[in-house]
Amino acid sequence: MVPLQMLGTQRYVLEHMVEAIDRGVTTFLILKARQLGMTTFFIADLFWAFEYPGLLGSFVTHTDQAKHFFRNTIKVYFAGLPKTHKVKWDLENRDMIVLKNGSLLQYLVAGTKEKAKGGLGRSAANNFLHCTEVAFWGSPDDLQELAATYSTHYPHRLKIEETTANGYNFWEERWREAKEDQTICCIFVGWWRHDHYQFSDDHPWFTVYMPHGHETPLTRLERSRVRAVEAQYGIRITRNQIAWYRWKVDTELGGDQVKADEQFPWIEDDAFVATGSQFFASPNLSHAMKEARHMPYMPFRYHFGDHWRDTVCQQIRDRRAELKIWEEADANGHYVLGCDPAYGSGDQADRTVINVSRAYADKLVQVAEFVSPTVSTYQCAWALCHLAGYFKNVIYNLEITGPGEAVANEINSLRRETAEMYDRTADGKVEYDLRFVLTLMRVFLYNRIDSITQQPTALHWKTNASNKFGMFSSFKDSFELSRYLVRSMFLLDEMKTIVIDKGIVDHEQGKRSDRVIAAALAHEAWRRRLKDRLKAMGVTYGAEMAKREGRGPSQVETIALNYLRSQGLSFPSLEG
Repeated sequence: MVPLQMLGTQRYVLEHMVEAIDRGVTTFLILKARQLGMTTFFIADLFWAFEYPGLLGSFVTHTDQAKHFFRNTIKVYFAGLPKTHKVKWDLENRDMIVLKNGSLLQYLVAGTKEKAKGGLGRSAANNFLHCTEVAFWGSPDDLQELAATYSTHYPHRLKIEETTANGYNFWEERWREAKEDQTICCIFVGWWRHDHYQFSDDHPWFTVYMPHGHETPLTRLERSRVRAVEAQYGIRITRNQIAWYRWKVDTELGGDQVKADEQFPWIEDDAFVATGSQFFASPNLSHAMKEARHMPYMPFRYHFGDHWRDTVCQQIRDRRAELKIWEEADANGHYVLGCDPAYGSGDQADRTVINVSRAYADKLVQVAEFVSPTVSTYQCAWALCHLAGYFKNVIYNLEITGPGEAVANEINSLRRETAEMYDRTADGKVEYDLRFVLTLMRVFLYNRIDSITQQPTALHWKTNASNKFGMFSSFKDSFELSRYLVRSMFLLDEMKTIVIDKGIVDHEQGKRSDRVIAAALAHEAWRRRLKDRLKAMGVTYGAEMAKREGRGPSQVETIALNYLRSQGLSFPSLEG
């Protein structure tokens, strides 16, 4: 009999799971680097079924190949276990394994292709789940379907989701939310926890990647990663480990640092990198996502009545709010608004999106985003006018194709109905707090770029094959040159899916780009109609930031402080 020698990665995960189970936690999310022995280690799940008779569970893999590997590994485990340490099976086939103590474990495959609707494991009940490579599942609905079958009362229930990262997809969002949930244990396993991921001093490749031995200087990126690991996990990475890492990136990953970060992350934030983008640069997207993830916002929801006057904008606490505001309106600010009504820019653009950005001569900053799959064209017009009224000094650019024409007609109808849609306070001052102010709205005037006179020839914007590439390219340039500050994580996630194929720029099949269209429309309004005027006025981003210094909390800080106050917390030193 050969004793089981556990790897450092396996010991680390097991210790954390035991500690969490002692606290009553039964759900585990494990974010890991590749080839750490995690999936093989979790064949030890069998002992859970041995220990608790009558267990009903599922092993769920992302591919058939992984399922066959999983099954064969289980059979090898069984063959190697002494009789005193196992429960024999009554049945074992490609679909399930049934033990003599009544425990039943089925083999399921989630698949990696996107599906219109999930249905995984719907007909079975589970009090044990082990899901592998979840980030690569084709449908997040499958995870929800499995969760619906999972017992909430069985005392020995256990649910494990373990995976390497797959960009900023549904599982990245699940990981972030789980980090805030005390009933879930999140475990990150970096590449450096593997005992074998290092070259000893006498290894022939150590001097290849560390020519001066332990005195070999590290790159700036390596230094920052070493500091981050030590700060977050208390582990000091050695030159021996870095030599192995350099070899791995150089020889097996072709020097691709983005791929290295995803497959062999140093810290958990490194794991979630933008992948698959062929139009917007992945490093820019990854950096923007790291910044946007920590941006506080105010969530709102619209309630529409039979008349525009009945519209109510209610502040809520739901993170899935249809309206998010990152900066409150500034009476001295200049803004641009891009609106893509549902099915305006394409057959798959099934949501109405409104993007509001604050404009400077040298930068555009996203301050609000409205997204809804249910609003009608007249409700879209009301929401657009409402936001334009709140931010006051706005140029709006509407995608006029298809339903956009109906939105424009409703706005014109509102203009005729009333010229002033704001309230006045008792002292006669105008109150702009989320009120309609149509009189201050300015429509985007379109002109052909190749026109000699450059005079406006139309209102709004009509996307077509000849202008879409230019619109997206201009947006791309500003984003990658840090001239457009994007704050919406969901917008950035959509930007990942924009590809260029045979000279045509569009989203990947099965994905959406309506948020990107709305942002690009806002960008065109700034670039064509506002940028030069603001330059002449000296309205720059740097000047605005300088004005805010020494004047108490910034708008972002104010949002955070308002939230803390709503929770009954007070920080006088921060409030000024």
